[in-house]
Amino acid sequence: MELKRYQKTTLETLEQFLKELHKAGLKYAFMGITEKPYRAEAFGEVPFVCIKIPTGGGKTLVGCHAVEKVMSGALQNKLDRGIVLWFTPSEAIKTQTLKKFKDRKDPHRRVLDEAFDNSVKIFSNEEALSIRKADVADNLCIVVASLEAFRKEKSLQNKYKVYQENGALLDHFEHIEEPDFLERDSEGTVINSLANVVRLSNPLVVIDEGHKTATKLSIDFLKDLNPSFIVEYTATPRDNSNILVEIHASELKDEQMVKIPIVLESAAQWQNALTRGIEKRIELEKDAKKIKGEYIRPIALLQAQPKNKDGNTITVEHIKEFLIERKIPTEQIAIKTSEKNELEGVDLFSRSSDIRYIITVNALAEGWDCSFAYVLVSVANLGSKIAVEQIIGRIIRLPYAKKKANEDFNRSYVFASARNFNEAAEQIISGLESNGYSRSDIIGADKKDTSYELEAKKAILDTLKVPMMALDGDQLTFEDLVGSDFELSKQDYKFEFQIHYDNDGRAIIDIKNEDEWMRGKQMFLKLNYSDKNFTKNELVQWLDKKLRFPLLEKSDKVGFLDKAIDYQLKSHTLSELSVNRYVLADRLSEVINGILEEYAKERFDSLLQKKKITTEPFDAFPATITLKQAIPQEFNRNYYEKTDKLNREELEFVQRLDLDTLSNIKYWVRSREKIDPFYIQGWKRGKFYPDFVAVTKKGNIIALEWKGADRVSNEDTAYKVKIGEIWSNLGGNKLHFFLVHTGNVEEVLKEIKEL
Repeated sequence: MELKRYQKTTLETLEQFLKELHKAGLKYAFMGITEKPYRAEAFGEVPFVCIKIPTGGGKTLVGCHAVEKVMSGALQNKLDRGIVLWFTPSEAIKTQTLKKFKDRKDPHRRVLDEAFDNSVKIFSNEEALSIRKADVADNLCIVVASLEAFRKEKSLQNKYKVYQENGALLDHFEHIEEPDFLERDSEGTVINSLANVVRLSNPLVVIDEGHKTATKLSIDFLKDLNPSFIVEYTATPRDNSNILVEIHASELKDEQMVKIPIVLESAAQWQNALTRGIEKRIELEKDAKKIKGEYIRPIALLQAQPKNKDGNTITVEHIKEFLIERKIPTEQIAIKTSEKNELEGVDLFSRSSDIRYIITVNALAEGWDCSFAYVLVSVANLGSKIAVEQIIGRIIRLPYAKKKANEDFNRSYVFASARNFNEAAEQIISGLESNGYSRSDIIGADKKDTSYELEAKKAILDTLKVPMMALDGDQLTFEDLVGSDFELSKQDYKFEFQIHYDNDGRAIIDIKNEDEWMRGKQMFLKLNYSDKNFTKNELVQWLDKKLRFPLLEKSDKVGFLDKAIDYQLKSHTLSELSVNRYVLADRLSEVINGILEEYAKERFDSLLQKKKITTEPFDAFPATITLKQAIPQEFNRNYYEKTDKLNREELEFVQRLDLDTLSNIKYWVRSREKIDPFYIQGWKRGKFYPDFVAVTKKGNIIALEWKGADRVSNEDTAYKVKIGEIWSNLGGNKLHFFLVHTGNVEEVLKEIKEL
């Protein structure tokens, strides 16, 4: 399954964090990427990071990819084996997750199998009560459990199976040193429990809906399981979460994942709210029949109130009677409550399904999704315990993850029973926020023609096409520079490699003393027989799989690896290389990237000298953009009506750029990394996206890169300045590049004023 852009960005950020973790340690790695302090109060030196993705953003798929990143990065010493504890917030989501993970045809399972050579075993917490020692020793064992299976007060733990003595697990505890962190009974004997098996494995912990672990009890029980790394995924992070990546709802809309904005209409009488919801669903179905190439049968979710002793609530039965009175056929109505489930075994996406109305109370709150659900009607009193916010996330997903030509099908519709619109809006906003959305994602039905608040149209008539590096009339790419004639197997395969672990898996080189996490967690490998006895061919094939370079032919890459291993065998044994294969893979990745970039640099310089590299305009900045977070400020010369959030220093700079004192500036635009069309391609793999572009009345185009004071003089900045200046020189006095920082703003603005 092709990942969406925001999902790729999430994984790239995680990967960068894991690399920095090795180099700089936990606190500096986190601060270097987020520019925020790392909060270690909960888990000390155990990495604990949060990925914020709104409901409908594919958190589980990102989580599967992240398991591979963490295991091959921070937890290399586990050699792709051991236990991953995957916590879900409820039994419903646990069942849904297990279904995905156990189906080898499911995209989630395929990601895991591909990453771990099919050596993956999936267990529920109940099934893990009989997990074998060999399972853990030879596979990556993912144990999917609801939080409640493990989250118990110390005094109550002995009543629950995961903490109880279990003879089936005896072999895990034979011939071990019995470390202090294992739970013991009143006589001091180690308990042969699943919880202790988990502790022995020093697991990677993945938490779905991590905000549900906010209590001290949750923190304590997680810490008690002896985790090696914790990743939480949530739409609504807790106050003390270490947010490594924050994805905004508008990014999901931009990737055609969700139906926002949500159109809200309120009615004082529940019958009126229900009538309007029915009318809207019928209207949508008529229009759906005009859509070519896609089948959509709009569904309305109708939220009733729970029964009470007084009998004065609008129950499931009341709503069904109302529908039948409105001549809705009974085969179009299904009930889904904790007592009755008429959706069991029903494929709602099938053309043969008649279901158009689903009546529920709160049984759809978690673990249920159907992108055909367009309308939500809540007859519940908005102040009641069972409110619309609990199921609003169920109508968010966009069918087929593809934007529709008819804008009505890119939106969701909520009809609420409330005294007035403001009362309804506040409750809906609360529901949106609990799903990672905001008040920007809602509009009133009376303003349904209003554009989405986070969409910004062009404010300037000009079409902006910024010239980019070009080769033979096409955009220059890194692949162009490497070219089809490059052969890795003919490059220098000799490099120094230090053995990290001896043949018993003990670390034999010093790791920086101040980095306690690295020293503590990577001192020992859990080896099995095969780890020490790879054949040369097996080692080469393993390295080939781990080292992913899509632009290289497999046979060419294998030829290079073969020579590289032969060279290393002159100073190391095959067993040493086998034991150290993860460290060796990292070193080879550095070597191959270095070779590619050096070759690309030579080709770049040669093509530049021959005047083969030019600058040409290609794609235009779009007429409408979707912002992550609009800033509440209007500008005189912004290319768009609104601009995306800027940090304080960037904002101060563009405010100066926007002033009348720079009367030569026609307009400027914030150029968003990996989203907008302008970038500068040099000889390194990554594209360089300058932060801003300004256009003067004389037709000069200015690329501006803002850098914080701590990053002005690093290697990455030096490279960007170099290729920025090359781009500028190719522009024939019409292209200009400036690196801007707090120390040179006046100087840069003075130069811009003359262009």
